[in-house]
Amino acid sequence: MKIKLFPPKKRKINENGPSHRKDYLLNDKTPFDITEAFRNLKATISVSVPKRESGGISLFLTSAYPEDGKTTVTVNLGLMFALSDMKVVIVDADIRKGRVAKFFKHRSSPGLSEYLSGQNSLDEVLVQSDINENLYFMPCGTHSPKPYELLESDAMKGLSEKLREKFDYVIYDTPPVLVVSDAIAIAPNVDGAILVCRHMSSYMNDISRSLQALEMGKVNVIGTVVNGYEAEKVNYSRGYKKYYYYAKKKYGYKRGYGRGYGYGYGYGPRVESEEKAETAVEKTEEEPQETKEN
Repeated sequence: MKIKLFPPKKRKINENGPSHRKDYLLNDKTPFDITEAFRNLKATISVSVPKRESGGISLFLTSAYPEDGKTTVTVNLGLMFALSDMKVVIVDADIRKGRVAKFFKHRSSPGLSEYLSGQNSLDEVLVQSDINENLYFMPCGTHSPKPYELLESDAMKGLSEKLREKFDYVIYDTPPVLVVSDAIAIAPNVDGAILVCRHMSSYMNDISRSLQALEMGKVNVIGTVVNGYEAEKVNYSRGYKKYYYYAKKKYGYKRGYGRGYGYGYGYGPRVESEEKAETAVEKTEEEPQETKEN
């Protein structure tokens, strides 16, 4: 089976920042299919990453570029684990442009950058959410001119060990891997990574380059989430419309495109390719699990 990805329309990027993004959290009014999407994703990750003999499991999520839904997936995945009576902390490791605190209507500082620079204690930067008593988060903190150096520091290594002792799951939200290399700095402190891409928007060569960058950084990539995947209607009692699609590590591609993206870090736009895209992802040896999104 092949999943065809055809070229989407070029996105209109808000040069003044991502103010148009929605900060959506699962709640009692969330449609069944969306909640089930994250439940399936949580279950797949649970069996993909074996539990440690001591301490919690740590993961980070990243994407090729902004606006692929990475932070939304990260926060709601953490919430889904918390709803299963797991003690979870979401760490906003995007010190440059973190958004995790916005989902909880909380300020961004003090946070990770203050802790790593010795300005605040762990108790001062850890916040228990008012959504679920098992869910905690750590904001990104004040923007730092040297985020990579903070994330690869001994203080970060020590923090990851402390969080493993306190929580069942430690989930890091990191910047897009093709924009900056901050995610690679966290790699030695985690058990695995998940790449988030968006159906009808992410290009196969970008996905491939992202995976190569992660694997060169010796990151254990446990799979990808294709956000916004639209499947054909099926004869279920509930008509599923959109899915999150999770796949193991096996990828194939023919051609892809580049995209003009910046992340507010002073990076110039990429050159747009003129090739026509018709790419395919080969089905993995194991059946991929499908989940859904609004």
